[in-house]
Amino acid sequence: MNNRLLLAELQARLRAGESLVWLGVARCQGSTPREPGAHMLVGRDFALGTIGGGHLELRAREIARAQLAAAPQAPRLERFPLGARVGQCCGGVVWLSFETVTPADLGWVAEANNLAAADVPWLRLSALDRRQVEVLPASAADQRAELQPLLQALPQRSGDQALLADIGPALLLERFRPPELHLALFGAGHVGRALVQVLAPLPLQVSWIDPREDEFLPALPANTRRLLSDDPLAEVAALPPDSAVLIMTHSHALDLELVRAWLARGDFRFLGLIGSAAKRARFEARLRAGGSSEAQLARLVCPVGAPGVGGKEPEVIAIAVAAQLLALRRQASSATHKTRRVA
Repeated sequence: MNNRLLLAELQARLRAGESLVWLGVARCQGSTPREPGAHMLVGRDFALGTIGGGHLELRAREIARAQLAAAPQAPRLERFPLGARVGQCCGGVVWLSFETVTPADLGWVAEANNLAAADVPWLRLSALDRRQVEVLPASAADQRAELQPLLQALPQRSGDQALLADIGPALLLERFRPPELHLALFGAGHVGRALVQVLAPLPLQVSWIDPREDEFLPALPANTRRLLSDDPLAEVAALPPDSAVLIMTHSHALDLELVRAWLARGDFRFLGLIGSAAKRARFEARLRAGGSSEAQLARLVCPVGAPGVGGKEPEVIAIAVAAQLLALRRQASSATHKTRRVA
């Protein structure tokens, strides 16, 4: 469960009048099940997300619910030696932050959701000795001299993360980033619908393109936007560089033209076409006749899906393709880097 979905759920429940605990991994030492920046929501009879499972999460839920049952409290920090305190074999140490969030906090939650929806990297600062939270775009932190040492201390890995700073009262800095991979999905058939559902909780952003309005899911996941287009081919130029592209429309002729357009564009991270080896052979012959080079054709992935996952059921294909996409998240094409440098 990614943090964007947790924040959307948090906002919806606050608007309904609920109070919850925003529970996060603030610091780790040694081997631990999750890294700083992992979060979950805990309500009186509700929990969403995970900070690693097992006895650690069970104990964390108990603490969170006890905090909700008490009078509104300042945030708290708990240290968990995983072996000695909760009997987990990881052997490391985890510091968890517990922050009660009430409808009175809708301001910062709404601002966080707005920044996430706009794909803007953002920061959340929480003073753990009092109920004081600040949300700001990451770019605004450049003007804040007091934040520079904290930002420099954050790990350079990708994805969301957190840093617990012991400067005076403990300060928790959380950095949230847009999804690492954009997927352009052409086709809203059985496999397309299954794939969108599989990808819903994952850190990917999906643009879903099809000319058939009735084929889309009635309710779209938070990480998916629908592009209803009479001419899907015309959408190719407007999609962002470094995208993963999956082509699985209702028409082989449209599939061919989409593959041709993406090969000509070239600045994609992945280009996948659903179908068999025989379909690939037919497409390659037509693309060669149209002037596509061998180097271009070598970038086309068909059939798609992680090797070794057999089955023709839409859900099985979707899981195999999702595994293939997740392996792409931290890769980048040289063509894209060149494009960004020129830009």
